[in-house]
Amino acid sequence: MTSVRSAAWMVAAVVAMLTCAVPASAQRRVIRPEGAPTDRPYSPGVLVGQTLYISGQLGLPETGPTPAAMDVQARQAMDGVGGVLKAAGLGYQHLVKCHVYLANMDDYAAMNAVYGSYFIDRVPARTTVQAVALPAGAGIQIACIGYADLARISVVRPPPGSLPAPLGPYSPAVWAGDTLYVSGMGGQDPATKAVGESVEAQVTQTVANITTTLKAAGLGVADVAWAQGYATRLEEAAGLQATLAKAVDSPRGLVVVPRLPGPIRAELTFIATRPSVSGTNFGTAGGIVGGPATSTDGPTRGVRRGSTVYVDAVIGTGDDVGAQARQAFARLGALLQAGGVGLQDVAVVTVYLTDIADLPRMNTIFKETFPTDPPARVTIQVQPQAKERIRIGLIAAR
Repeated sequence: MTSVRSAAWMVAAVVAMLTCAVPASAQRRVIRPEGAPTDRPYSPGVLVGQTLYISGQLGLPETGPTPAAMDVQARQAMDGVGGVLKAAGLGYQHLVKCHVYLANMDDYAAMNAVYGSYFIDRVPARTTVQAVALPAGAGIQIACIGYADLARISVVRPPPGSLPAPLGPYSPAVWAGDTLYVSGMGGQDPATKAVGESVEAQVTQTVANITTTLKAAGLGVADVAWAQGYATRLEEAAGLQATLAKAVDSPRGLVVVPRLPGPIRAELTFIATRPSVSGTNFGTAGGIVGGPATSTDGPTRGVRRGSTVYVDAVIGTGDDVGAQARQAFARLGALLQAGGVGLQDVAVVTVYLTDIADLPRMNTIFKETFPTDPPARVTIQVQPQAKERIRIGLIAAR
């Protein structure tokens, strides 16, 4: 009995210590443009301190036999982003990172033409992938992060020729205060333009390209707080995960999508912070809630950098998406608690479904998890890994 009480006391002490170590909460505000739907289980935007997290904005195909062209849909999505920015008192010049999800990578050029027209000078960092499907049959979804203090936004530009030529209007990386947002990059050799045959070779080159970008920002891989990987072949996902884990020790997510820009089969995007930002690593055992924690079946991990917490994307177990979603959120809640924050501090959630038809059921669980002032959200359909129906990643900030 004594040992049990001692262990319980130690757990409580650790949680209390972590909680006390978290900086004082920044002001958190839900951003809702005038006329925005009020029946959604997520918020259009969440502003925490200087950082604005914007939910995925859809370009809808409209009704009738002929869907709206990509230029129309891309403009609708970007106008949606602009509406959230305006409601927060910001503009497109405040954007520092965007994620673009296409229903068809053949629309990449048309999307670029519209997307680029919204920026006069500096363009944000960006990651672009093709989803299996998007909500409401949309052809495009765009989710962004903005930063209020323009004086602390700057572009990182590595030496000419040290990176593959960009395939669109995006910056290699953008500073927003003490946080660096790195564009999605693939494994093309900048000198030879060649792409490795194996996914391991592609990931190795991708990490090298991102390391070049980090170095130009005065950072190294030890400063990476979060990584997201995209593979185009299910059988290569494990190789991508293993190769990335050897190079970068940070929380991460990994999903399988149909296509990426150009010939690459693996794409990575990172978030890093300045070494001066206080940091704490934490984690929980993989079985704290039950079942595998991630695609690697290992422990779930998180890192706190300043007042922002990044964690592994997780899955749940169960026969239906509802059970899996509940368990995934329970696991994430336990992980956040280990980092001294809670679900009430979540700023943005990325939901990866393996069947977009599960969206209504997932929405029910989302409302249960976030009954008031919900976070921003992005939802796409990806290819399933094992028996998962849902995979969830998030960022918490206070």
